[in-house]
Amino acid sequence: MKYNFLTLGSLLLLLNFSCGNDPEPKNEKKEVLRDEMEINQIVGIATIEPLERLRTLNAEVNGVVADVLVVDGQHVEKGESILVLDSQIENAQLAQAKSKLGTQKAAISFAKKSLQTKEIQLKKAYNDLKRDKKLLDGNAITLQAYENTQFQVEQNEKLVQEAIATVEQQEIKINELTADVAYFSTLQQRRNVKAPLSGTFLSVSVRTGTYLTNTTPLGDFAPDGVLMALSEVDELFADKVSVGQDAWIRNQGDTEIIAKGKIVFVGNYLKKKSLFSGKPDDLEDRRVREVRVELGDKANVLIGARVECVIQLK
Repeated sequence: MKYNFLTLGSLLLLLNFSCGNDPEPKNEKKEVLRDEMEINQIVGIATIEPLERLRTLNAEVNGVVADVLVVDGQHVEKGESILVLDSQIENAQLAQAKSKLGTQKAAISFAKKSLQTKEIQLKKAYNDLKRDKKLLDGNAITLQAYENTQFQVEQNEKLVQEAIATVEQQEIKINELTADVAYFSTLQQRRNVKAPLSGTFLSVSVRTGTYLTNTTPLGDFAPDGVLMALSEVDELFADKVSVGQDAWIRNQGDTEIIAKGKIVFVGNYLKKKSLFSGKPDDLEDRRVREVRVELGDKANVLIGARVECVIQLK
């Protein structure tokens, strides 16, 4: 027993001695070891839109739709009629203005003929005055007769001046009536709604008989031109994107590249997510930076498609 006790004691002493000789661990700051990953790409979700952005067209004036001249998916040229509003009132106003203009033109014609007649009478009075002056100098007529002829000249001069003033007044009126015709013609033309630029109606939301205001949308319109991928980059990578970087477009979940392009616009501030914010109860407060990628002419993608946008950082 004594032998066993000494052995156990020796082991305990040896253990204590060994522990006492171990150096105490240093109280240094723990370092997080991680491999620094070099980011070469940023992948985000994007939607395909025209570079000029999708637009909602509106009519300039209110009215009842008399005829719809376009359908979903139809391409139109700038200035092409797309919608006709009822224009009975405008037609009547224009007809009335044209009638007044015609009447005024006749009045001007009459006033000018009257002026010509009075100018002829004045010319005759001048000739009579010259004749009577010679007769007076030869004592062939009395002074009273000469003065009567002179009075006729003065009267005809006044009549000519009055006729000139009448013509000028009538011409002022015809200018006003011509302006009225142009005004009512413009009102009538605005009832014929035309495409503001060339493009395609993705959808038409009005029907014959519908009453429109100038805020009623006529439909979704895609202007002609190249397409773009509209994406949003998370704030974590927002400072890594810049204009001029290459980008690839591929269908979601696929690795095949269906289009290529370059970044032509990056937002100059961070904003709330707007493209794919998720469910209404999503409380995650993440900021994003808007990115627009202009696609090549051969891009075979559909407007409105939801795709992956792979931005090349290197």
